[in-house]
Amino acid sequence: MTAGRMSMSLKRAMKVRAPALAAMLVAAALLTGGTASAAEKLSPLGVWLGISDSGEKGHVKIYECGDKLCGTLVWSSKPDARDINNPDESKRSRILIGQDILTGLQPDGENFWDYGKLYDATTGKTWNCNITVLPGNDKLKIRGYWGISLFGQSRVWDRVKQE
Repeated sequence: MTAGRMSMSLKRAMKVRAPALAAMLVAAALLTGGTASAAEKLSPLGVWLGISDSGEKGHVKIYECGDKLCGTLVWSSKPDARDINNPDESKRSRILIGQDILTGLQPDGENFWDYGKLYDATTGKTWNCNITVLPGNDKLKIRGYWGISLFGQSRVWDRVKQE
């Protein structure tokens, strides 16, 4: 085959394959865009349903408090429950709804917040805690621990759907 014929064959091949190449590039761009959106940062902001060891339910609203995250008890299956186990005797008569039970959570990686405090009204103890938003953005893993995270307990809270 001569150089001229090879050049003609290459030109014909490019004309035939160019639309296929363009289609592959478009498909690759769409697939890449789908992957990028799946890697979006998930948000812990909003209202979450937690259930205690004794079966009591509560809604905790997580919000920004300065450059950290905090969480307030906004609903409880026991709406008149008081903070009777608080180590500070002056706070034992206060109603739990409206109280911050999560404080000081700081971002520490993708979809993870650490260095927070979790107040457990059933015992009156305050634990170290961290939270992770799970894929799907509708579940939150919260871990309370004493000292290091290895010595603790995790729970999964469900996001409360807002109407």
